[in-house]
Amino acid sequence: MSAPRVVPVRPDFSAGDVEEILGAIRTSLETGMLAQGEQVAAFERETAAATGARHAVATGTGTGALVCGLRALAARGEGEVLVPANSFYSSAAAPLLAGLRTRLVDVEPDTLAPSVRTLREAVTPGTVGVLTVHLGGLISPELPEVAAWCAERGLWLYEDCAHAHGSRLDGRHAGRFGVAGAFSYFATKVITAAEGGMVVTDDDELAAAVRLHRNLGKPEEWRSHHTVLGENARMSELHAAVGRAQLRRLDEFLAVRERLARRYTAGLAHLPGLTPVLPRQTAASWYKYVVLLDPGTDRAALRAALAEAGVRLGGEIYEKPLDAQPVFESLLPPGRHPVADDLCARHICLPLHTRMTEEDVDLVLSVLPDALKAAAG
Repeated sequence: MSAPRVVPVRPDFSAGDVEEILGAIRTSLETGMLAQGEQVAAFERETAAATGARHAVATGTGTGALVCGLRALAARGEGEVLVPANSFYSSAAAPLLAGLRTRLVDVEPDTLAPSVRTLREAVTPGTVGVLTVHLGGLISPELPEVAAWCAERGLWLYEDCAHAHGSRLDGRHAGRFGVAGAFSYFATKVITAAEGGMVVTDDDELAAAVRLHRNLGKPEEWRSHHTVLGENARMSELHAAVGRAQLRRLDEFLAVRERLARRYTAGLAHLPGLTPVLPRQTAASWYKYVVLLDPGTDRAALRAALAEAGVRLGGEIYEKPLDAQPVFESLLPPGRHPVADDLCARHICLPLHTRMTEEDVDLVLSVLPDALKAAAG
């Protein structure tokens, strides 16, 4: 098989980006300031400004952002956290790693996210909070209603924004609807730092606690005096330099993704066999272009047929519901999540990244009909 003509993801760095990043890294190497220096502080300030948050706290990974935030919240009261059943490992693992309990909740098919209806079905007297996830960069239009419901019940709302850099609903950035939001800068994300995370919040106490937990429980960064059981979740100066260069290009990246996504949507409008899952907010990150396959379609066969035609699909979001992951077999209470199960089994994500061209989208659209026929049940 020849090399694919269209790949699912490719980080975007211009020649100017490379020079800027290398210059910042050179300064770090020459000064010896490799962690928690001015690059990290600047990345935090710039992220706070971009999201409209009072605080942004950098961490070494996106999972670390979730865990440090949840450890800070666990100090306010232990209990269980409602987590969508169709999310990534970290969404369910982070509460457990923070000393909380995870209970899975079903989602709505058109938003991929929990609603007040599904949360009501799952909430128990032991629930202390909700961790919602903006899968593919889609913010559920029901999120303000979810936030209000959480507030009425005395629950906190924490947003997993790993896919949602630049996503907005009614002008509000992802991460700004609950007590805090956690972002990831892994290599596949809309913007990357190669690795890294960020917690955004307006809560002064929470921000201080996250800073404490990310730095081994030390109130003073460089003094070995530990007051809580923290971890090493610091971001390096090198990663922050990469993240800052990417953040400056976020609006540009979003415009390209929006243009390509619109081309997909127009091209798929009359194609039988699949249904796009489209955002209803005015600004989505388009981290993924999600389509729901008709029942009976062989997803593996579709992948193979597309690969043979030069189009390689990326990973689903996500292939298995969380309770199907072996690690959680004895860690999660039993429950039924039929919509999440169905979404996990029947969707694919079409290639979408800022190094793609409109011709690349047209190639995907041109080979999809035959691939769907080959995969039809």
